Amino acid sequence: MFNEAPSNRVLFGPFRLFPGERRLERAGAPIAIGDRALMILIMLITRAGTVVGKRELLENVWPDTTIEESNLRFQVAALRKILGDGVDGSRYISTVSGRGYCWVAPVHLPDRPQSFGLGHQIATRTYDLPPRLGRIVGREDSVNAIAAKLRAERFVSIIGPAGIGKTTVAVATAHSMLREFSGAICFVDLSTLNDPALVPSALAAALGLSVRVRDPLGSLLTALSDEPLWRNLT
Repeated sequence: MFNEAPSNRVLFGPFRLFPGERRLERAGAPIAIGDRALMILIMLITRAGTVVGKRELLENVWPDTTIEESNLRFQVAALRKILGDGVDGSRYISTVSGRGYCWVAPVHLPDRPQSFGLGHQIATRTYDLPPRLGRIVGREDSVNAIAAKLRAERFVSIIGPAGIGKTTVAVATAHSMLREFSGAICFVDLSTLNDPALVPSALAAALGLSVRVRDPLGSLLTALSDEPLWRNLT
């Protein structure tokens, strides 16, 4: 089974979610929501900024039951309607074709705050990295060079043709620098998004940042301006 969101309260947009109590509120008023839709909401928020696969959702929301994928689509559609997803520019859930769903709205965990730049708040959390390959042949020099660049520069891009192993090298570099950044290294897969306008909100969601809905990019840049956080954007 999935792990619930690591907080007694989860804030996003005008909503407050209480995972342990299985309760959702908007502006302080409780919202009627079915158990299936609520479980999907908790799963997506728990993994904000990453894709939650359809099979994983089906296995957790309908345990020990064989269910058609259309039921999942119905519940996600119901959840979107409850949240007003897509209304007045609000975006919460992104559909990743053939894979699953991704929570892209900024999430704030007020019960576990940590100071994060210029008055913003970031949730205390461990950022999961993809597993590092046991052996990377002929890439040690590249990893060392990228690490050296990251110590001297605030932004480093790894470029090259598709399939040459850019992500592999980036992940290996991230693992090699975990101690230097005290674990504050985050892997964000932007390939799941089909709208560039969702990138700032997806980053904020993955980092647990609370940003302004009408200006997520400006809020994100301000929050990250002085933080030693290493981001790998794919």
